[in-house]
Amino acid sequence: MQLTNKLRIATVSVVIGFTGVSTSVAQAAQFFDFQYSFPSYEANGTAISASGILTTTDLDPINNNYTITGINGTRTVEGIAEKIIGLLSPGEYGTNDNLLNASMPLLTKNGFSYRVSGSGEDGKGNVNVFYSSFGEGYSEFSSNVDYGNFSVTSRPIPEPYTVGGSLVALGFGWWAKRKKFVIRNSFKEN
Repeated sequence: MQLTNKLRIATVSVVIGFTGVSTSVAQAAQFFDFQYSFPSYEANGTAISASGILTTTDLDPINNNYTITGINGTRTVEGIAEKIIGLLSPGEYGTNDNLLNASMPLLTKNGFSYRVSGSGEDGKGNVNVFYSSFGEGYSEFSSNVDYGNFSVTSRPIPEPYTVGGSLVALGFGWWAKRKKFVIRNSFKEN
């Protein structure tokens, strides 16, 4: 009987340990849907739009911003959709800092940079999205577009990040059920 109780305690401890790992993963990432649309400077020019998902760190409460750590989605130019390949490191294109503010304006004057397929000489192009330091709005660096709209919406944390909580609930439920069974049986014996 003592060996069975020790085994139960060890099992519950392992489940709780896994939960600690899963919880730290969940706390380390946030997800935001983003979209933007910028009109052309020219009357007959083409607008540029993009949408996708930004992956960020948790909110930095001191600076009230998130650091963007990943991106996926599409960017549309002249009716052609380009796949977003990935985020560029800070300072890799322009002076990007890859920060997403928790309040308005959502981007800094340095903005975030990413790479797309299908443009540029080598089939790849760099894009920088920023907020104007003059307060004119959001735009793309080195594109023939004017200032336009940029928005983000928080996404729920995906299932793999919350699986640890489910494991704890299952482990605790099993443990509580077994504990109740053991307590009932011990009263019957007395």
